[in-house]
Amino acid sequence: MRPTAPTSSPAATAAAAADQATEERIGIAAAAAAAIVYGAAYPATAVALRSFSPLAIAGLSCTLALCLVTGLAVTGVLPRPSVEAMTRPRLLRLSLLALLGGVLFIVGVNIAVAIAGPTITGFVAPLYAVLATLFAVPLLGERVRVATLVAFGLAFIGTALLAGAVPTGAPAAGVVLALASAAMFGLYVVLARRWGVRYRLDGTLITIANLVGRGPLLLAAALILDPATVIPAAPEPAAIVALLTITFGSSTSGNLLLMASVRRVRAGRTSAALLLTPVASAVIAAVVLGDRLSPEGIIGAGLILAGMAVASGLLSWRRAGVGLV
Repeated sequence: MRPTAPTSSPAATAAAAADQATEERIGIAAAAAAAIVYGAAYPATAVALRSFSPLAIAGLSCTLALCLVTGLAVTGVLPRPSVEAMTRPRLLRLSLLALLGGVLFIVGVNIAVAIAGPTITGFVAPLYAVLATLFAVPLLGERVRVATLVAFGLAFIGTALLAGAVPTGAPAAGVVLALASAAMFGLYVVLARRWGVRYRLDGTLITIANLVGRGPLLLAAALILDPATVIPAAPEPAAIVALLTITFGSSTSGNLLLMASVRRVRAGRTSAALLLTPVASAVIAAVVLGDRLSPEGIIGAGLILAGMAVASGLLSWRRAGVGLV
């Protein structure tokens, strides 16, 4: 008689389910925190522009962030990147992630802002959250539910109301570049999850690779094009504080939080939580810059929050939590 395979006890199954639920909550919380950090970068950039050029802001903040993340990894505060056995397939995938989520995305957004302006770009660029969900279907085998599509529709309308404009009449080249940038970052989110475990591309390693392109390469370009904007003679103190805020915020913790999310939850849930970005940007801008939301903007913020709650599964968690009490 063949021995029967051991089966898990109900207690072990329940414990495993509880651990999985905890991991999902951590993943969604990390993505929401990343969205807030990313949202804070927009008003901080507006302040930093008083003394620095857009290219200098990106180059300086990401170069400083690269030094910070590398130092934290070396000292063991952050998990050390797995750099052993950097095989050709592993290096190629890491390089592609660094291009999609790093220098190409930043350059594309900067040019789009120059052509179409920040409002139009701010509406189109966050579409990476939706595009990531769509890319996850063929690349990760994830399923798009009708409720998710409805939620993203609410978020689209909310973002348009929050921005106070729609891309009608905008320069076509700027809209195309912003959409291409959104597609690159959406693909970056999905591929980071697809390749992360298989090729040992941990969050620290991917973040460092991204910052290399966003930082030293863009800083060198800024020094060549206009050195005065990199090291201005008399920068405003507020501009320096804003630059440091971007360094410790979106350039460092934002990237690490995003990687922590995609390793724990489906790309669709990560991208849904990232829809909080324009809401966070509007609220922080109101506090820092004195920009007040119009009635349409308040409605838009509410629609985005509703879409995020539905698409990320927050409502189902509340129902599950009630059932466990």
